Amino acid sequence: MIGPAVGLLWAAWRGQRAQAAAIIAVVLMYGVAAVVEHVEPDLSGLTQQLAGLLPGAICLVWGAPLIAREFETGTFKLAWTQSLTRGRWLGAILAIAATGALAAAAVLATLLAWALPSTGGGPMAWPYYESHGLVPFARVLFALMLGVALGAMTGHTRIAMPLSVLLAGISQLAGRALRGRLGLSYWPTQWVETASYLVLTWVLTGIAYLAIRRRA
Repeated sequence: MIGPAVGLLWAAWRGQRAQAAAIIAVVLMYGVAAVVEHVEPDLSGLTQQLAGLLPGAICLVWGAPLIAREFETGTFKLAWTQSLTRGRWLGAILAIAATGALAAAAVLATLLAWALPSTGGGPMAWPYYESHGLVPFARVLFALMLGVALGAMTGHTRIAMPLSVLLAGISQLAGRALRGRLGLSYWPTQWVETASYLVLTWVLTGIAYLAIRRRA
């Protein structure tokens, strides 16, 4: 017999299959680019140019619509009238989304480790740095929660989706600018940036929860 927690997670998964399929398509695109680059050396750099695409895709197609679409369609009301607290409802939805985002980041890291095995001018060069180590995992969680928080606050996918991608892009550029100012080597910079993204992720989670608490 399926317990309440398992049933809640299953329902959350069923509601996010379209988003998962879209992210799988993005990862497959990376795979095709990596294969093409190895088969056709003249196209070297193709995978490198795609190195920062995944967080934006997760923010756009998974994070931003996750809560906003629930508010737009009114389906959240049914969940909240089933003796289900808003915190548990949000926790189940985020557990599925975060697992999917991290799984995509893990697959992508494996692909890029094969496609970009060398540092290509140094470990701090952004294509290598942003596709290796811990930062890619922290970035996808941050991007996911940025979209979720904006969706929860605005309640509209058409507002949350472009705004979240814009802010995710700005944060990525800001990270690159600040990275050079730290003056640290590869791994200390990775730890500092990872910690920063995780702190921001927790802050955004709290913002999303408060926005949901205020929703009638």
